[in-house]
Order: sequence, then structure tokens, then C-alpha cells
Amino acid sequence: MPLAFCTIHCSVFAMGTMTGSFVRQVTAKPKPLPEEIHFDGKTAIVTGANIGLGLESSREMVAHGLSRVILGVRNVESGNIARNTILASSPKCDVEVWEVDYESFASIMAFGARASKLNRLDIAILNAGIKVMEFSQSKTGHEKNVQVSLPYPSRTAINHLGTALLSLLLLEPLKRTAEETGAPSRLTFVTSEVHFWTPFNEKNSASILARMDEEDSFNKSDAIERYSTSKLLGVLWTRELAKKADEKKILMNCVNPGICSTSLYRADPTPGIGLLLKLLAWSPAMGAHTLTNAVAYHDGKQGAYLSEQRVTSPSAFVVSAEGEEVQKKLWDETIAVFREEAPTLSSQIC
Repeated sequence: MPLAFCTIHCSVFAMGTMTGSFVRQVTAKPKPLPEEIHFDGKTAIVTGANIGLGLESSREMVAHGLSRVILGVRNVESGNIARNTILASSPKCDVEVWEVDYESFASIMAFGARASKLNRLDIAILNAGIKVMEFSQSKTGHEKNVQVSLPYPSRTAINHLGTALLSLLLLEPLKRTAEETGAPSRLTFVTSEVHFWTPFNEKNSASILARMDEEDSFNKSDAIERYSTSKLLGVLWTRELAKKADEKKILMNCVNPGICSTSLYRADPTPGIGLLLKLLAWSPAMGAHTLTNAVAYHDGKQGAYLSEQRVTSPSAFVVSAEGEEVQKKLWDETIAVFREEAPTLSSQIC
């Protein structure tokens, strides 16, 4: 399809509209990393790396010379299968499988402690996530979409709290590596364009996270709303964390990988979802190109929101004055949760 046609349609069908999202699925195809991009000598952590975008982004980076990749997975057995898949085409890479359960703060902290002992950590892609279409709670007691971001049910804490906690734990090894190499490390969060599509009714509550843990806050007539809200929390967290970080040491961004045919949709009973994926979805490998693009490019774009492999604006709410205030509130609430529920962590990061 001619580039001019893609450019016209991508601009006419605005970011954040469902029609625009569908059109761009057809007109904007992610491109793989060019041959001149190399990750020689570098170490990367990728969560949710046993399947889908996590696995494919790991494979692509390894194909471009990555020396070591750590696959953060909930199921070690499936992680080992993914490891063998990578080694089959790239036998010289050091591929490690580390267990991490986003529904358990103890598991996340153990993973972070292990990462702190690495001799270097150049790249972290936090991709693990879930899409739960009914109210359910994680092991920590938080609503699953909020708790994780893994492809398994858990509280709002999964899509937000789990990722937020791990991001804090990885700051030290990422910063240390940047200081030793003289180049910024990369921290990329996988989010979604659906963050545009939530009314975010909880934003005016006395406590956003506490309200989202209450069952009557879950919109059963529009179950996708909670997932969309959890992705909005991810964008807000990325921007606030980026404000507190030195971009010369850790460059952070969040990326919308588009609609991809992955296991994320396995719990989605939406009528016609199968046909929609068949007609519009990118393959996991194509979606993974957006993740590898995020860690290879966009220097100087701290806290950027990326879609179709370019920097673009997140939702109008995110960039509004109200959004910035809610962003700060979410930060404070999240840190408060960690201080209460992961008390041994407070001396390290909070």
C-alpha cells in the first residue's frame, strides 16, 4: 500500500477512536528492526516472554546480537519451551528463564532481588498483562486487571501494581549499567490504545485503587472498561516515573502494540472477537516490532507514548491538567500500597 495512502488515512482517522484504530491496523504495518541495529553485549529482561509479544520481541532482539535475555514468566515449563525456541535459531545467546508471578508481591520482589545482582541490565520490556472480563481478585486481594498485566486473571493490581512494583525494583540495575556504559538503559512499558476509551469513573474517588477493588465499581455491562482503565493507569505511571528519572541514565516510554493475535484475548467473550482478530489483527511477530522499536529508537523522548512505531499523543485526559493531578495521586496511592503490603521494600525504593 503506498505510503501516501497510509499517511492520509492515519491522520484522518484520529488516534483514540475505534474506527481509527481499525483503519490503522490495515494501513500501518510495523517494520522489523533494520540490519544495522545491534544489541551486542547487552542484557535484556522481558516479562510475559513465554508466548506472544514477549517471546517474539525477545527473539528479534536476540537475532540482532543481544548477548543475554532473561525471560520473566509465570510458568517455568512454558518458559523453557520458549527458551528452546530462541536457542534453536540463536544458540550463542545466553537465554535464562526466571519465574515471576505478578499476583504475588513476594514473587516480584524475589525477581527484583535477583535482577539487582546482574552484572548489567540494558533493556527491560514490561509486557506481562491480563485481560479479565469479570470481577475477580488476585492473591494480594486487588482486582486482577489492576494487579497484573499478565495473561492470567487478577485484580486491577495485576495490570498496574505488578508492573509498577517491578519497574521500581529494576531501576537500580538499569541505572548502574547506564553509569558503567555511558549510554542510557531502556525501560519500556507495554500499554494499549484502549486507554483512550475509558470514562475512568474512579478518578474522583477518595482512593482510586481502593475504589477499583470494590466489586460494584466493575461495569458488568461493559467489561472492557476495566481493562481499558488498567491500561490508562499504566500510561500515567510511566509518565510520572519518567519525571522522576534521569533520561541520561534510564530512558522510559510506553508502547501501544496494536491489535495482535495473541492469548490476551482468550478470556474475552465479546461477540465477533474471533472474526475481528482474523480480519484485522497483526501477528505476534509484527506486534513485537513495536516493542523492539521502542527500545532501539526515540532518544530524548522521555515518558513518550508510542504507537505505530512513532511518538504520538496519549489521550486528552492524560495530557490535561486534571490528568497530571490524577497521575500524581496514582503515584502516591501506589507507593502507599507497596509500603503497606510489601513493607520490606520501603527502605529500598519508596
